[in-house]
Amino acid sequence: MNKKIIGMSIAMLFAATGAQAQSSNGSSVELYGILDAAVGTVNHSLSTDPNFPASVNPVSVTKTSVNNSVTGMFNGGISDSRWGIRGTEDLGGGLKAIFTLESGINLPTGTVNNAGASLANNSPTATTVSANSSLNGQLFNRQAFVGLSDATFGTIKAGRNYASFYDIIVAYDPVQAAQLFSPLGFSGTYGGGSGVSENTRQDNSLKYSNNYGDFNYGVMYKLGGVAGKSSAESGYSVNAGYNANGFGIQAAYQAYTDAIKGANSTTAGDVAVTNYNTTGYMIAAKYAFGDATAKAGYESYTLKAPTDTLATLGLSSYYGLPIAATSTNFSTDSQTTDILWVGGDYNFTPAFNLSAGFYDVAPKASGDCTIVAGKVTKGQCDGNIYEYSLLADYHFSKRTDVYAGVLFSQYKGNQYPSIVDNTSNYIYAVGLRTKF
Repeated sequence: MNKKIIGMSIAMLFAATGAQAQSSNGSSVELYGILDAAVGTVNHSLSTDPNFPASVNPVSVTKTSVNNSVTGMFNGGISDSRWGIRGTEDLGGGLKAIFTLESGINLPTGTVNNAGASLANNSPTATTVSANSSLNGQLFNRQAFVGLSDATFGTIKAGRNYASFYDIIVAYDPVQAAQLFSPLGFSGTYGGGSGVSENTRQDNSLKYSNNYGDFNYGVMYKLGGVAGKSSAESGYSVNAGYNANGFGIQAAYQAYTDAIKGANSTTAGDVAVTNYNTTGYMIAAKYAFGDATAKAGYESYTLKAPTDTLATLGLSSYYGLPIAATSTNFSTDSQTTDILWVGGDYNFTPAFNLSAGFYDVAPKASGDCTIVAGKVTKGQCDGNIYEYSLLADYHFSKRTDVYAGVLFSQYKGNQYPSIVDNTSNYIYAVGLRTKF
């Protein structure tokens, strides 16, 4: 961690120096970021975690044993706090070299986003919030790429890139993809990873995008890297859309082989992992009229048995953390989850915006769904998570705003039996966000 902090400090100093200068040929380096902190209450929650990107988890179902509320300071009510360096170099003829290095941070504690550490620290007994994520202590955990951009031939990026689903969610979530007030903004499983949160950002990936008039299209390929297994840990996505005259529509498809998902372990300090093959598709639309914008979307993803076993992959660690011996391959029947959302926002004044959203996360019963004494003992059973969100946002300037939000969740169906799970949860919070 000391090395990471030193590296971050050097990079920030370099960026700050470079950001003050722009060469005569239009090349530049910029330091940028978002700082966002909220104070609020979650009705059913373990204590806040200093490593977990959102500090708390207001979205996922909690066990009835978690019957206490938690009030505290949370990271990123709307936006995950971050800092980054980005730059361009004019190569002539309309061609530019581009790069971005971006790190997610936990503003209340000053640490790097590290969901993996939250999992390991809560194994085998959970005392603070923990869940899997694509943000796991990497210095530049949000983005890290270099590329070329041309107005005619498009943009290609090489490195750690956002998945196509994530790009759509940022623009088509009714509630700003708010980290604490939208299930799509909070959960990489729903809002980018098509079933596995770690897929929200793709290491070792090539991402191409371009526009043709009002149409846009793109493709991404994730290279594997396992010796003798070219398809292991690989993946791809395709996307296309249209945006003009207030109307926008986007669609994407993603597929990944041997995707790795982290979880709490029965051994202290370890992370249990499971690997899957995943497929998913998403379609979203929006329409702006006057000061209002309506948004809606649909997503479906399926988890399947992996092509390769964990033993074949030869994993030695999960983002630098030891992997538990209890780790296993996904071996039940395929599990599909559908997600529907609808909502929008209204600008009462140029400074004040109010947005609202409804989300239905619906796991579908797998062929091996088994219920014993009211509890799911195998597979996935039918259920629904109904989530209602309201977010008021007031801008003092283009850079700084204050907000107040609430998210209420209901858990229904066989997948969430009241004998073991709380049937509802909510969060309300107020916060301050500034951009630089």
